[in-house]
Amino acid sequence: MDIKEIQAAIKEMHSLKLHHGNEYTQVQQRLEAFRKHAGTAYTLDTEILINDGKTILIRASILDKEGRVIATGLAEELRGSSNVNKTSAIENCETSAWGRALANLGLHGGTMASVEEITIAKNKNKQIDADAKAKAEAKAEAAHDAAVREEQNRAPTTPQQLKEMMENKIKAATETWQLKKILEEHGKDFMVIKKDNPKNSSELNAYWKLRLEQLNTGER
Repeated sequence: MDIKEIQAAIKEMHSLKLHHGNEYTQVQQRLEAFRKHAGTAYTLDTEILINDGKTILIRASILDKEGRVIATGLAEELRGSSNVNKTSAIENCETSAWGRALANLGLHGGTMASVEEITIAKNKNKQIDADAKAKAEAKAEAAHDAAVREEQNRAPTTPQQLKEMMENKIKAATETWQLKKILEEHGKDFMVIKKDNPKNSSELNAYWKLRLEQLNTGER
């Protein structure tokens, strides 16, 4: 993606007000904007580096059509350390890694990168004070990680919110095994939705089957 494409994607993303006053663009919105403007020319790949029953470490990589890595992001989660990590630690960690990789590409989750900021990030010959840059990047990464975790830890309180959460998980899946894992790990959630409103349950099941068909045919 060139600078113009990144800027076009940024304009389509809507920020979310968090309780501490900061703005954050959800990973799902950044994925949608990325796919719309990058199409299938770029690949978003994830690799589990550590999964020892306690710690999960995942690396997300964005590759161009020649297979060159153009951005990466690392994320680490501890099983059971939060509500979401009790049941979906791998998915939570993968989402965080996606967010980090997209942010490193220029699709940030907080203050949106300007053309000048992206240009500076791409210009390897730009003389920048190393200490100041490292502190700024560390602060931005910490804020981004906190925002991703806050997004993931927002437990749904109603069946309708639960349905919306499941729709987002289904929409965010980029591989068929991820869709199947949703059924395995959220069987109880599907039952809650069905008990509350059979129509919502039917719509959710139909959407799951649609996404499975899309992924099987190569449509992301």
